[in-house]
Amino acid sequence: MNRVQGSLRGMTLVEVVLALGLFVMLGLFVSGVVRSVLGIWQTSERQGRGDLEYLAALERLQSDLAALHTGPRGWLSLDSWELRSGRENEEPWLAPRLRFLARGSGLRAVDPEGRSAVEVMWTLVPEDNSGQRISRLVRMTQPANSADSLASDRYAAAMAKTGAVMSILDGIGWFELNAIERDGRLHDFADVAPETPVDFPRSISFSIDRIEGLARTKPPQLDADLSSGPGRCQLRGPQPLGVVDTVLIEGEWVELKGSFPRMTITQRGVRGTAPISHSRDSGVLFFRRFGTKINLPSQGKRLQP
Repeated sequence: MNRVQGSLRGMTLVEVVLALGLFVMLGLFVSGVVRSVLGIWQTSERQGRGDLEYLAALERLQSDLAALHTGPRGWLSLDSWELRSGRENEEPWLAPRLRFLARGSGLRAVDPEGRSAVEVMWTLVPEDNSGQRISRLVRMTQPANSADSLASDRYAAAMAKTGAVMSILDGIGWFELNAIERDGRLHDFADVAPETPVDFPRSISFSIDRIEGLARTKPPQLDADLSSGPGRCQLRGPQPLGVVDTVLIEGEWVELKGSFPRMTITQRGVRGTAPISHSRDSGVLFFRRFGTKINLPSQGKRLQP
């Protein structure tokens, strides 16, 4: 009888404390798992949204190039122009610029009847005055019979600077356009004038480094001051998605290798930037890289009447 009564007694204070401790530990574990799952889901959602935005931009560029005017009137220019953010003491940097004549039948939004020709331009414009060299990918179109032509370097630059362009993608840190010739050689410059027997490039290669979301608003930070030379760097903060070998620190492009958060600096001041010292807590921008090749109509062969 006494044995039965002993088994029916309540839990001791030690047992209660141990049980509460186990419940707290279990709760912390479950909440940690939930936060991790939500973080992965949100990151995947942002990555998927970024992929869709890039694919939409790529589809538009492909559609424009598919309408390339390859007849005698057709022309194409691939060059670069200087970007200036407007911030004092900031050096300008170069951005590629693609301009060409397209058939109006392929750009009905500009030429509803599809009977004329349309001038098209793709390039970058500075996004803000942060000093980080972040740009927007923009597009401009106009009828070919306009008073001024986008083939004019001065006019094209003026239109881009005055904002007479359509924003396609923001958060662009690096942009590359190359003309691919029939022999496979790549050039960052092309000049195909109208009324000449010169053929167009066979295709155009398109590559961007883009940043968005928390990778931009809350990037990893330097855990110690960084001199202007090579060496190692310790980072702290969230691990970026899709780490690439080139990062942007306060307007300087730096090449890294290794595993996050301890990484080795292999080269400073790349992509036309100057190596400078960076203080602790400086943001380190990790970009996602996208790229493809776009074939031109008739493999770039100019059609003669």
